[in-house]
Amino acid sequence: MAKLEYFGQTYTNEDEIHSIMNSAGILFERWPLHRATSDDQILKLYESEINYLMQTRGYVAADMVALKSTTPNLTEITSRYNKEHHHTDDEVRFTVEGEGVFEIEDNTGEFLKFTATPGNLIIIPAYRRHLFYLTQQSNIRCIRLFLDKNGWEAIYNDFP
Repeated sequence: MAKLEYFGQTYTNEDEIHSIMNSAGILFERWPLHRATSDDQILKLYESEINYLMQTRGYVAADMVALKSTTPNLTEITSRYNKEHHHTDDEVRFTVEGEGVFEIEDNTGEFLKFTATPGNLIIIPAYRRHLFYLTQQSNIRCIRLFLDKNGWEAIYNDFP
């Protein structure tokens, strides 16, 4: 179940989460879950949703990413994203399994804390300051979409 912590309140109702995140300029949706084992199967099962986002938002590439406690160099990998940063493109994640936490700047400079769980789609707008880390579960598997086939790079310097 998705969880949002914001201004000292905790929300688990997805309609409330959607409303708050939408007001903050962050897209949140719930997609149905499909069972599959391979990355290729997952991408095929979500092909219509992926194509819709590509057509309506201009994304050109989709792939899968998975992090778990057995991932080699997990600490090094996650240390790239657990510091406040931004990208010049949107960050798009659809959580297929596991969970992870996104702390994202809202429109006023405050941060909200969103725990993504299976079935959650989140789109963090380009140039929006945020950070990401795994929960104690140390497991997340997501579909990612990009505006450029080369993906994006985390930018840590001060906001332009």
